[in-house]
Amino acid sequence: MNQQCSCGNWAVEKTSWTEYNPGRRFLTCVNGRCNFFRWNEPEFDARSKSLTETQNEAAIYKEKMSELKKEARQWKFVCVLLLLYVFHYWFAPVGRDETNV
Repeated sequence: MNQQCSCGNWAVEKTSWTEYNPGRRFLTCVNGRCNFFRWNEPEFDARSKSLTETQNEAAIYKEKMSELKKEARQWKFVCVLLLLYVFHYWFAPVGRDETNV
């Protein structure tokens, strides 16, 4: 498909390899002087569209899982600190004479 970009050059076709748009083709400026961008691919059939949506949802859930794991590590650290404090307070002889009990 021959198309000129905003600066008058011919646009070139490239392929996206990002996590959210793997394998999608797009047009952009050959010199990169302007911000011309346009997706350049045929319409997806229902099956391909469903697959793309599923991949996008999987990426979103993967990111959420990563955030939840980080939060779980933080809570685990807080619980360990709290347990250490409780054991120290419970078993430390503060102001008590343990020998005369």
